[in-house]
Amino acid sequence: MTTILIAVLFVLQLLSFYFIIILNTKLAKFKDLENKQERLMREMDDTISLYLADMKDENNRLIQELQAVPKAEIKTHAVQQAEEIVQHKEQGYKKSQTKVEETELAATNRASEPRILVSKNIVANAYSRQQQAGVTVQTTSQAKDVTIKEELKPITVEQQVVQLAKQGKTAEEIAKQLQKGKTEIELLLKFHS
Repeated sequence: MTTILIAVLFVLQLLSFYFIIILNTKLAKFKDLENKQERLMREMDDTISLYLADMKDENNRLIQELQAVPKAEIKTHAVQQAEEIVQHKEQGYKKSQTKVEETELAATNRASEPRILVSKNIVANAYSRQQQAGVTVQTTSQAKDVTIKEELKPITVEQQVVQLAKQGKTAEEIAKQLQKGKTEIELLLKFHS
């Protein structure tokens, strides 16, 4: 009788070891799954942060490229403008006034082109040539034109977004007004907050 009891206990002990092993493997599977989920979440967070950092760098690079104008292009265009101004001043104030009005109309039509600034040296040379030619010019109207042109300097999209946000507009309204994506506007606002 004791041998049968020992045999039954031995079989029950083997069965309990078998169930413990099965439960341990299921628990290990859940732990592996949990570790995989945590790893995936970390990878997703890293990927999103890298994506946002890349997007920010790309936006900054794009803004710098849009603001940068090649120096050689400025000089050649500025020299041409200065020579045109001198020629117009020599032909008389009325002809130059009509040309200035035409160039202002053309400038307003060409809002997408980059703004070209004339250096002080070129302007000073043109002014001295004008003085030598003996042509009189109304400097007050020119000063007004210069201040108006300085006020019309284009601002970047980033600056526009910040200004509109300060006015209390939502990201959707800003996106519609600037014809940009809502997520792009939200990212710009997050970078500036």
